[in-house]
Order: sequence, then C-alpha cells, then structure tokens
Amino acid sequence: MSLMSTRVSNTFAMPLQPGAGCKGMLVKIHPMEWMEKPTEIPINGLTVGRDSACEVKLDDDSVSRRHAKLRYSGNEVWVDDLESTNGVFVNEQRVNGSKALLAGDRVRFGNQIFKLVTEEGFELQYHEVIYKMMTTDALTQVYNRRFFLDSLEREWHQAQRGVQSFALLLLDLDRFKSINDQYGHLAGDRVLCEFARRARSVLRAGEILARYGGEEFALLCVPADEEQAAAVGERIRSAVAESPILFESVEIPVTVSIGVACYHALDTCDSETLIQQADEQLYRAKENGRDQVCVRSAAPSPSRFQASIQERI
Repeated sequence: MSLMSTRVSNTFAMPLQPGAGCKGMLVKIHPMEWMEKPTEIPINGLTVGRDSACEVKLDDDSVSRRHAKLRYSGNEVWVDDLESTNGVFVNEQRVNGSKALLAGDRVRFGNQIFKLVTEEGFELQYHEVIYKMMTTDALTQVYNRRFFLDSLEREWHQAQRGVQSFALLLLDLDRFKSINDQYGHLAGDRVLCEFARRARSVLRAGEILARYGGEEFALLCVPADEEQAAAVGERIRSAVAESPILFESVEIPVTVSIGVACYHALDTCDSETLIQQADEQLYRAKENGRDQVCVRSAAPSPSRFQASIQERI
C-alpha cells in the first residue's frame, strides 16, 4: 500500500505540461506493474510495435513488429493499423485501416492498452486517468477487486448500524480455460469484455460490478434480500447465455454460474464470511451443472468452500 502511494505521488510530481510540438500523450493502463510516464506523440507521429526501431516498443507476442502508427491530421490524433496480426482496437471496436481518436479513448494494440490524453486540460485528464486506474479493471472497464472490497466493507459497516440488507454475488464464467485453449487469449479477452458489457446492461442503481480475479466477477446489490438478489443474478445469467459472443467471425457460446449470499442487520458474520458464503453457492452452481444461480439459504459448508478451484473449470 505504501509503495503504491509513493509511486502515485512521484508520478504526480512530474511536469504535467506536454513538451513543445506535442498535442497528445498515451498513458499505459494495462498491463502495468507501476505508474508509467506518459508517452508524448510528437508532431511527426510515432509507430508502435515489437521492433526496436518503433518509438513505442512493446515486448509482447500479441503485438506485431510494426503494429500501428499514431499521427496528426489537423488538430486530430489518428491511429493507423499497419496490417497487424491481432489488430488495433479503439474502445474495444476493431479499427479497419484508420480512425480519429478523442481524448479519453482506450487504444489497444494486441494485449497492451493505452489511454489518449490531450494537451487541452491535460492535468485534469491525467488525474482522472490515474483515479480510474486505481479503481477500474483496465480490460473490462468494471471496478477492480480493491474498489469492490472497500465498497463491501463500507456497506457491511452501514448495515450494522441500520436495518438495510444487501447482497453479494460471485459470478464465474463457465469453462473459461477451454475458451482460452481453443480460441486463444485474445478471444478470452473479448469474452471477458463482452460479459462485462452484457452484465452492466441489466444492472440498476445501487448495483456495483467488479472483476474479482481472472474470469471471476463480483456484484454488490444495495439494498437487496435473497429474492431480489436472485432476480439480479438471473438477469445477468440470461443476458450472457442468450447468444454466443462473436470473435473474428467465430461464435463462442458462453454461460456463467452465480453464487448469492445476503447480509441482514441481525447477522453476526463479517464481510469475509459473506464472501465465503457466496463462494459456497458459486461452487454449488458449478457442481449442479453450471449456467445457474444458487442462493444461500443455510449455513455454509466448509467442505465445499475448501474444494479445489480447479473443480470449477
């Protein structure tokens, strides 16, 4: 925690004004191990790829040797796909040839994701990007695990002081490993992004979706009891299963298993126990055939919770 705080602080201390002849910058948001300095886009543009001659060199097999070019046309920044193998995506839409970019656009080269910030209002944009990086999963654009756990702890404390109940749902994509194995990791990324989009499309106010880890997501519903939470889970399950996910003309069928646990004002369990209870129900949904919602109605069984994660795949 202190290391991350130091790194963020050091990043904020750097000059936030772009250099002479620069109108835009790329901020790397995925994958990353620490806060990285933005890359200026000079007036004569730059190339992105694995080749050492590229101005932005990305050591990633998903990136072509000369993957893309960023250039200016008037006051606009454009991205050109240089016939890359895995494509250029802007806000998860594949670019066919060239596309003009707007401030805040997410640009993906293979597995590498950047965000464009521009000269106008640079400092505000940059701070917004940093905040979003701290709270959002870069790939799926839902909240990240850290933000979710903080939100869960907050709701647990509030529920103790009042009479409002809330629900925790754990959602796990069925047989996700086989999707990666059969279609490749880029297809897996596409499935994760589309799952998040479909789930968010049926959410309502007071429902917080986060990527909990890998192909597992978590959802916080406030207020909610068991019946209401089960209905939320069923909306998501149905939205995911109703049609296959399209990846480069290949249709990939996808389903999700969901476990639900609720916290009521008179309960004595803590937030960690609530997660365990939801995880119990998620495992039960997997054990009973997948593609279903299971709701906790009794005390959790330690044997189920301790079962190997590999049993879910």
